[in-house]
Amino acid sequence: MRFVITFVSLIFIVVLNVNAQTTLSSVDVNGQNYDITYRSNVVFDDYETTIDDAPWWNASSSQANDFASAANVNNLRFAYKTGTVFGTAAVYYATSSTTDIAAQNASADYVISAVAVPAPLPILGILPVVGFLKRMRKRQRA
Repeated sequence: MRFVITFVSLIFIVVLNVNAQTTLSSVDVNGQNYDITYRSNVVFDDYETTIDDAPWWNASSSQANDFASAANVNNLRFAYKTGTVFGTAAVYYATSSTTDIAAQNASADYVISAVAVPAPLPILGILPVVGFLKRMRKRQRA
């Protein structure tokens, strides 16, 4: 019985990791750091609602090129707009070496999100406020 449970668990883990997401930490794009998350071998249509919230989604290849160059991972697609080419739904994307067009239902490595990493200054700026509130509470108790 223990063998069966172990075997089923291993299969479950392998199936979940087939399309596992990967995160690139602290990618610097024009002076701002981003944590970029991508998935391997996925179809654009499956993540379209997530991708179109990305900072490079603006119908311009220049910002997508900036992100692709900063990430510097081969064949990692930064989709920046959709359209129709000869009756086929297509996605326009940038990689670290070029910009191109592909069918929306073609499988590839797509970046699905980028989260701006806050600078340390706002985090350090809250410390005096916390200290002030602590002193206020101490005064109110006295």
